[in-house]
Amino acid sequence: MVPRVTHTGKARAAAAALLVLAVTAACSDGEGGSDDARKPGSGTNKPGGGEVAIKVDRPVALADQDVDVRVGGLGARDRVTVSARATDQRGQPWSAKGNFTADAKGGLDLDEQAPRGGRPYAKPDSTGLLSAMLPQRGPGVKMIGSGDAFSYHPPSPAEQRSYRLRLTVEKKGEQLAERTVERRWLTSKVRHRKLTVEKDRIDGEMYTPPEGARKRPPVLVFGGSEGGNSGEYAAALLAARGHPALSLCYFRCGKGSGRPNAINMIDLGYFTHAARVLGREPGADPKRLAVMANSRGSEVAQLLGQRHPAVFRDVIAYAPSAKVNGPYLAGSSGRAAWAENGNPVPAASIPLDRVRGTVLAVAGGNDKMWGSAEAARSIADQRNASGSRHRQVTYPKAGHHVNWFPYGQPGQEGGADGSVVDTAKADQAARQDSWAQVLKLLGD
Repeated sequence: MVPRVTHTGKARAAAAALLVLAVTAACSDGEGGSDDARKPGSGTNKPGGGEVAIKVDRPVALADQDVDVRVGGLGARDRVTVSARATDQRGQPWSAKGNFTADAKGGLDLDEQAPRGGRPYAKPDSTGLLSAMLPQRGPGVKMIGSGDAFSYHPPSPAEQRSYRLRLTVEKKGEQLAERTVERRWLTSKVRHRKLTVEKDRIDGEMYTPPEGARKRPPVLVFGGSEGGNSGEYAAALLAARGHPALSLCYFRCGKGSGRPNAINMIDLGYFTHAARVLGREPGADPKRLAVMANSRGSEVAQLLGQRHPAVFRDVIAYAPSAKVNGPYLAGSSGRAAWAENGNPVPAASIPLDRVRGTVLAVAGGNDKMWGSAEAARSIADQRNASGSRHRQVTYPKAGHHVNWFPYGQPGQEGGADGSVVDTAKADQAARQDSWAQVLKLLGD
């Protein structure tokens, strides 16, 4: 989950890249609120006779929600530049800017006006600048080039419950206003603890709602061939919404983790043990436990639903495969990707007729990594244990990174053939639509 440039081809861009302009009121502990009042630092000049101010409807909110951004106090038809800036977990600055024109009353609503010239995005969108953010030049900064895939990653929820995004307005190079908004993964009442192989027999990050909360479906979250703990941002947000959630690392978990560095004979027992640990958390209803995974992780997620229906109810499979593929190793061969009680799981199509709940497959029609759209259709053609069809949603222009919550900034996507496809805007739209369907499946 390092926000550096990584070469494409077999490498996956980390699942669910995560920059958001979304700052609406979702904080369950009452944080946030309307913020139209001008505050220190929100205005510096007075072109329209009043203080220029950047106004947001919610200055603090969860990361999976939208925001309304407006600028007031400008002169009539003023031509200004609005910028968004943030720093990633390595301290590298990212930013994007667009040129806008105020209305006759000196106002500007980013949800109603696109930047002049269609750059860096073409349609009105308060989150548009975030989709266009790129790493900026500086000492030691490797710039993005053709054949590279990249994405933005703020500090993880385990390190910081939120991060800050700075908005500015300039006219002819002079700053007129600035605003800092807060993006939250966790409300103050959500608890976090690190799980280790040595102590817990699993490596992961556990996020749980406060004790006394009503029981909700817990969610086991993990990523694909990028390895590591790429699901923890989504797990944190699910916990903030009331679902006990465990972001599980099953390979490439770091030195001393006790986990392997390749997808080779990863036993399903590791995941079922993690699910039982999660199901014992306060606020968890173990009978409704769901598993959520993307890309290569979608294979084992479906296997878990099919082979262990007493443990798992629903399956959310992003950019899925409909079959078990071979092992994923660096420069060598292996026996099989997955195992059951030490025995290899054959590379073959995955039946889903014993799944207790629903498999929801989410795919992009412009996925250059593999044929996830075709796989999603194959999944939806199958029926579960009660005879109901599984479900799929496919977004024709989206790519491989349709996973997790909306308003992420996935940068560029690298194809298996070494090409680069910019599907950021379509991926954003896919995440927004599919996340609502995921929450509905979980009973929200």
